Amino acid sequence: MTRAPRRPPARKWLAAALASLALLLGGCVFLRLLAFKHQLAAFDRNFTLETTDGVRLGCLNPVLLSDDFRWLGITPESIIRVGRAEQWHVRWIKQPLPGVTEDVVRDVDAELIFTDGKLTRLFVPERYFAVIPKSFLIGLIRGAGAADVDRTQRSAAVSLSRPGEIRVDAQVTQSALVTLLGPPSEQRVEGARTMLRYVYAPTPPREKGGRFEMTFSFETGTGRLLLLKGRLPVGQLAFNFEPPPGSMPPAARADLPPKL
Repeated sequence: MTRAPRRPPARKWLAAALASLALLLGGCVFLRLLAFKHQLAAFDRNFTLETTDGVRLGCLNPVLLSDDFRWLGITPESIIRVGRAEQWHVRWIKQPLPGVTEDVVRDVDAELIFTDGKLTRLFVPERYFAVIPKSFLIGLIRGAGAADVDRTQRSAAVSLSRPGEIRVDAQVTQSALVTLLGPPSEQRVEGARTMLRYVYAPTPPREKGGRFEMTFSFETGTGRLLLLKGRLPVGQLAFNFEPPPGSMPPAARADLPPKL
């Protein structure tokens, strides 16, 4: 007597189906992020920029969805709905060093506006530019259009000092960064570099994930910014400010710290 083959439990089929769905949705998000990157590469055709009060980025050809931001781990603290539009206020609280209590809550926040479910405007408040030049943030946004993307690693990297690419002329020094963001969540020195790592948790808190972090690498002797890495729950983006060795005279190259 032969037995009929055992069927896998229903929950295994459900898990496989959910995994396949997650991969499919992730692929769709990736394609929209890639389209957004291409738009940044042709910035003036796709965006408007206002810098009178803070930095306001307008999307002329919206492509990113509000659900894409949720997939990336970015969720709103509050939502205001007006007609076809949603205004998100997103906010993260800095996580201090263990055992350290700061006098004030250090946070980062921004506003996102979606129309018919698509991102149409991004606003960064004026208070962040008391010590950090607006041209620095704008340079990062424009420079992201030239990023090299690695889909398998969910990462992107851009050099902001290669010939022919966007240059960020307004540099951020270590002292200016600490003035703005306060003491880092972690600080360490490796060779000729000083690394400041800032970790932020979303508000309201989430049971799983939602944190993001920024790691700034400075030249220890001068406080000059060499590398910025941002990490979201599902990916990371790196901005390299260090000029290629071949673009500098030998005497200057000898003074550069070793690469990480």
